[in-house]
Amino acid sequence: MLRRYMILIGFGLFLAVLVGPSASLHAQSTAPTATPAGQTYTVQPGDTLFSIARRFAVSSNDLIRVNGIADPNRIRVGQKLVIPDGSSSPSATPTPRPTTRPSGPVVSPTPVTDVVLPGDTLASVARRNGTTVTELIRLNNIVNPDVILVGQRLIVRDSSAAAGADDGSAPALPYAELGLGISIFVQDQPPTVVIDRVTELPLDWVKIDVGWAQIEPAPGVYNFVVLDQVVDALSRRRIRILLTVSGSPQWARTSTAEGGPPDDFAVFGSFMGVMAEHFAGRVGAYQIWSEPNLRREWSSDVHRIDPASYFDLLTVAWQAVKAVDPNAYIVSAGLAPTGFNDGVNALNDRLYLQALYDLGLQDISDAIAVHALGFGNPPDADCCQRPVGVESHYENRSFFFKNTLEDYRAIMSANGDERPLWVTKFGWGTSEDTDPPGEQFVYVTYNSLIEQANYIPRAFALADELGYIGPMFLFNFNGCQFAAFRPEECYFSLLGPSGSPRAAFNALRNYR
Repeated sequence: MLRRYMILIGFGLFLAVLVGPSASLHAQSTAPTATPAGQTYTVQPGDTLFSIARRFAVSSNDLIRVNGIADPNRIRVGQKLVIPDGSSSPSATPTPRPTTRPSGPVVSPTPVTDVVLPGDTLASVARRNGTTVTELIRLNNIVNPDVILVGQRLIVRDSSAAAGADDGSAPALPYAELGLGISIFVQDQPPTVVIDRVTELPLDWVKIDVGWAQIEPAPGVYNFVVLDQVVDALSRRRIRILLTVSGSPQWARTSTAEGGPPDDFAVFGSFMGVMAEHFAGRVGAYQIWSEPNLRREWSSDVHRIDPASYFDLLTVAWQAVKAVDPNAYIVSAGLAPTGFNDGVNALNDRLYLQALYDLGLQDISDAIAVHALGFGNPPDADCCQRPVGVESHYENRSFFFKNTLEDYRAIMSANGDERPLWVTKFGWGTSEDTDPPGEQFVYVTYNSLIEQANYIPRAFALADELGYIGPMFLFNFNGCQFAAFRPEECYFSLLGPSGSPRAAFNALRNYR
């Protein structure tokens, strides 16, 4: 049975800034004017109490005390706050380090920290990090243990513990547990309707594919309106969020026939820095690109389809995000599971992953992702025996859910990486209630609606038994409603073509 590690119980504080109607498009905000110590600061749109405290290098508790704030959950745009004496002027955005490939793991003497997420309490943070509430209060000089703020960074282990205990045990990772997640589509659909439906499921996580081209349609112009609505709605429901970012805008690349990276990776780094700063404290994890081992996702006149090219992009993204939100998780791209390896149309995902490790992948990622699709094969089946009713897509280990997980884990272990494996895409499609698929997706004809409903819970149970799986994201929730853009998404959807739940929806809703 799936262990429900990631349900957050208790009183959580959701800090809101009250703002008026926002414009559809808005440029990147500029930093507030430096304020001398002991003077006042006017709350700006997007500010939180914690972000103000961080900006002026003071504690949130001091801001609450000096300003007599009765309800730390709410501050208003235009409200004047006294900045306690001893503060500094607002700090500039840190300059990212030069893009160099690390030669090995970096050991830091600094304390280990964790970011407070919506729904967190001191007790949940303590459990997540293998410590106690008393220790958190001591390390962070917390005056009121009932008041912690979304986005606040708490020291969970001091520098001596961070350097390693005598027994050699490693500190716990915040997102190490197996968690139930799902991918949703929000384009051209009412966000609240989608969120209301998907939260009928017992979810720990939601994954959203973010098209860079949609967020930054012109250089320096950002549209976060819809994504803000979705992120805030999920946060209120105490669901963690993974944003998978890909899809370069046309203005950033010369080759536009297929999907691919920008000509200048630094442009992507700038975008990721803006996004991470905008969502700091609200989004816990970012996945950098999707399936870069396929030509259709990595078509470029400048950058060849090659692990080294993707490594450089990931490095830039890592530096940009960590500069503004050090506690955000960076997840490597999920690779398309394929045995094809012609160097033009596709690269074998197992070989690609090993090449990334050779370049230093472990040093510029917090988690390694895998796309483990089952095609027409049951989740616990092994290659290369043909299951009953399956006529193709069984001849290679890449077609089998369990074998793909095993192969990735073997590669990780061979490179000394024992972190949990994130399954950022898995699922089984069916065409029982859709139009017949094209030849490329013939394998969905092998699965019935009932088999789809049976396979998904079995996959979660198998992952639990394996013991090395972190968050898992089922593909997908509402792909049929997105089918006008990509018809194949409908085969995997939990909601059918009419919008009614498929049997798999009910199977997952009742899964414990």
